[in-house]
Amino acid sequence: MTESVAAGYDGLEFDLLLTSDGHAVLSHDPWIHEELCTHADGSAVTEELLISEMTLEEIQDGFLCGGVLDPEAPDAELFAESPMSWDELLDVIEDDPDMLIHIDVKYEPDGTTRPADEFADVIWTAWDARDLPNPYYVSANTADALKAFKALDQDIPTSLIWPRFPPGQSATSVALENEFLTTFGLRELVDLAEESEADGVAAPYQVIDRRQVEVMKDAGLAVQIWTLNDEALLAHYGRWPVDGLITDYPEWAP
Repeated sequence: MTESVAAGYDGLEFDLLLTSDGHAVLSHDPWIHEELCTHADGSAVTEELLISEMTLEEIQDGFLCGGVLDPEAPDAELFAESPMSWDELLDVIEDDPDMLIHIDVKYEPDGTTRPADEFADVIWTAWDARDLPNPYYVSANTADALKAFKALDQDIPTSLIWPRFPPGQSATSVALENEFLTTFGLRELVDLAEESEADGVAAPYQVIDRRQVEVMKDAGLAVQIWTLNDEALLAHYGRWPVDGLITDYPEWAP
């Protein structure tokens, strides 16, 4: 993350989980990733270790992440580091007051994470206390998480991540189900955003079409598309009327 801010990119997207002692820490999954992390001594993580059941100190002293090759990102540069906390990231963000900050909240309603209102309180309290000038928004894939932030301040810009991919569930089956529902008019993203009190929607390029984007824009919603890890895809969707493109390779962006 430090290198990303130093590179001067337009925006930074990251995922946050809560520890048992009420700290936010960067992680995509509710548990320590068994493939992308190791124990601090280099040994493999062989069991599901929930972040919500460990303290920040236990996580940072006990694990290194990012130094393991991910087959889906073979060109990524490897850095084995202890998971960064929200407060540590805020220290880094202060170096670039113009960078757009996309805070993706990884709350899960199945009990594997801390409650939604705790996420909102911890994350927003730290952000508000810094009073940073950066443009920002909060995203989540459940209405409960977004409404928890709106309950603290109605002016917090939020974005609904759609479709919802529950941890452990097949991404293909989720995508196909949601594409069917929207294609046949059984579910409109505008309605889902309104139900979630969201100001925008972020969707994967595999299931979004231009008609949906135009309908959402006409309704006053911000639209982001993810994850465009191909130069041709970035060029194509860069011509759509969207507000943001999410990629692991921003140097390819138009």
